[in-house]
Amino acid sequence: QFSFAGQWEHPEHTEVVGAMDLGGASTQITFQPGVTLEDKNTSVFFRLYGTNYSLYSHSYLCYGQNQALKMLLASLHKGNSSSPQISHPCYPRGYQENITVAELYDSPCVQAPSTASPTESLMVTGTGEPAACSAAIKELFNFSCGTNQSCGFNGVYQPPVRGDFFAFAGFYYTFDFLNLTTLRSPSDVNATVRSFCSRTWAELLETYPQDEKHLRSYCASATYILTLLLDGYKFDEQSWSHIHFSRQAANTDIGWTLGYMLNLTNLIPAEGLQHIKGHQPSLWAGAVSFIVLAIVTGLVAILLQCLWKSK
Repeated sequence: QFSFAGQWEHPEHTEVVGAMDLGGASTQITFQPGVTLEDKNTSVFFRLYGTNYSLYSHSYLCYGQNQALKMLLASLHKGNSSSPQISHPCYPRGYQENITVAELYDSPCVQAPSTASPTESLMVTGTGEPAACSAAIKELFNFSCGTNQSCGFNGVYQPPVRGDFFAFAGFYYTFDFLNLTTLRSPSDVNATVRSFCSRTWAELLETYPQDEKHLRSYCASATYILTLLLDGYKFDEQSWSHIHFSRQAANTDIGWTLGYMLNLTNLIPAEGLQHIKGHQPSLWAGAVSFIVLAIVTGLVAILLQCLWKSK
């Protein structure tokens, strides 16, 4: 808020809202922690509208939606790399596609087996098994904190989540398609996702003919999001209700570009340099008074001398 005194003020009794972004290659979480950060590498400082903020923030490369699903497919292939057949529990039963080894391992997030030929053709077949899908996705993470008492996943330090969160980009688009954005219980979300994952490819095509391009991946994406939020970021039954899956905030589209701009500037709005005084205000007042008194005394002395000469 802009005060009558011409200064920005942080409104009383308002909280900072955390942010979670799910892109194609990476995912990020940022929020204002309720404890002192143990790892300064995860600390970010901002000064926005006259208020200082100390935030926790971390970005997980290769754990964006597209790369995570690629890691999943590569993991399923490596589990039986001698066979050209890949059974995919997250793809709907009845779905099939052909891909080459080169297409599967075209990312730095996955490493091809040394025995695999780039031109080899692979047949991916969906089996539609929700439980097996969840188990396979959890294999992509390391949930052990090691020496850290508090962590997210893969040993990265993270304090307990706190406050409300906006979950946008891939979080929102996947959950919006499955009508999960308003569910306030992770158990309800999980039940809906499992039900969707149990449907056949023919059933899905009949229900969603306009979404054929991404239809095969919604089960895997939704299961991945559930795993990331519950097991990775450590949300639970209570804190889940504080997640707001949204595309906009205050009628403005949310995106990583705004956050990147804030990170570069670190100061919004720009503040002019302040005049710095080397002494306390009382000393300045005394010095000014002395100078004025000296000038007045000098003028009086000159006036008296002029009068004496005239006489």
